[in-house]
Amino acid sequence: MAIRLEMREQLKFLPDNELTVLAFTPEEFGKAKVDDHEVKVNGHMYDIARTVVKENHILVYAKQDEAEDNLLSFLDEIVKRSSHDKKPVPSQLLQWLTLIFISPEINFIQKEAIKINHASHYAALISYHVPVIETPPPQA
Repeated sequence: MAIRLEMREQLKFLPDNELTVLAFTPEEFGKAKVDDHEVKVNGHMYDIARTVVKENHILVYAKQDEAEDNLLSFLDEIVKRSSHDKKPVPSQLLQWLTLIFISPEINFIQKEAIKINHASHYAALISYHVPVIETPPPQA
């Protein structure tokens, strides 16, 4: 997603001589169009800068998205290799992939709170509560 957003921003400022012009019939454009911002031609992804309709053709001014092509080919290679691999997944890797990580956004339920009082004028304005987290420490 970050690659797509970055490419769309760059497209706004590219001159026509740096864009590839792709000519489609309406049917071809419908088949090549991935979404409102991309087309796929001969296995390559292109980000659309703009489209122009001339008679019975659609001219697409676009730039090849090499970063996305590389990402898609990398993922495709991983899938191909994993489908040919007959070895079982190592148990350590399987355990690591199934770990549940604690998100910092989770609000822990406070079973008890410790109130800290300081003998200063400023501390009287604010009360502090330190939550007790009842989880075991991480193990090596």
